[in-house]
This record gives sequence, structure tokens and C-alpha cells, in this order.
Amino acid sequence: MITNALDGRLRALEDEFFRQVDLKLCEQLREKVLRDEARSRLARLVNIDDTDVLDELLLHGINDQTVPVLLLVPLVFVAWSDGRITDAERGTVMSIVSRYLKDESPEVLKLIDNWLDRKPSEKLWDAWQAYIEALREQSSGTVWAILSETLIEHANRVAEASTSYLSFKRICAEKQEALARLSEALQD
Repeated sequence: MITNALDGRLRALEDEFFRQVDLKLCEQLREKVLRDEARSRLARLVNIDDTDVLDELLLHGINDQTVPVLLLVPLVFVAWSDGRITDAERGTVMSIVSRYLKDESPEVLKLIDNWLDRKPSEKLWDAWQAYIEALREQSSGTVWAILSETLIEHANRVAEASTSYLSFKRICAEKQEALARLSEALQD
């Protein structure tokens, strides 16, 4: 009788253990399916097939809702180039981003705000470059020239935002390097 009670208890513990394992596996599968779907939607929008690049974009908050802001990633890197963000730079970046939003998209604004609070990793820059390469291949020479010129203009506005009259409106060396990096990426 004692062995039956112990066997029953042991079986119940075993059943509970495997139920927990099944739940965990189901949750992992659900997360994988959702991630794959998000990656697939993003791949169609940005015309990139590299899963590592797509995963990096997703990790940084770029999805089918926030993809319009992907083009403006360099503005954040220019703002961060000297290791800090001034209120003027933040305002300039947010102003530029807001110009391109059809509606006040809180998701996009929050994403940019997060990037301005914490500097994004260089992997976001690399993912942006992959996006730019795909975009360049799809665009005509004229469209690409206008797009590049506009992006450089916006980046210069961000770089100039933190200059003061005391510095005679000179852009610091770090920001000049960031602008040169952007220009080089757009010309490759």
C-alpha cells in the first residue's frame, strides 16, 4: 500500500515535470514562429535576405511598423559621435524624424528616443549599411543622389546643433568623422 502511494506520487511528479517541459517547448516554438514571421515581414520591406542582418534590425526595434525610421539611423550615430547627446541634438533629430512621419507614430518616436538615451551598437550601423546597399540597388541614380544629399543635409544639421558661438560654429572632430563615415557609406 505504501509503495502504491509512492508510485502514485512519483508518477504525479513525473507528469508535472513533463507538463512543464512541454509548456516551455511550446512557448519556445511560439516565440520562434513569431520571430520568423516578423523577420519575413521585415525582409519583404527592406529587401534583405540575410537573417543575421534582419535579426539585428529586429533586436534594435526595427520591424514592419518602424522600418520608415531605418533610413535615419545615421542621425543618431552623428549625434552620439562625441559620446553624448545634447538637448539641441535630441531636438534636431526628433524634429527631422517627425517630418517624415505620416502620423504621430508613438512606436517610432519611442524607438528614436531610446536610441538617443542609450547609444545603439555598431551592429545597427552595419545593418543600416546592408539596408542602404539594398536600397541603392533598387534606386535610380537620380533618386539615390537626392536621397544621399538629403541624408547628408540632415546629418549636418544634427552635427551643427551642438555647436556654439564660442566655438565659432565649428563642428567638432568626432562629428566631422561621423559625417565622413556617412558620406563614405553612401558613396560605396
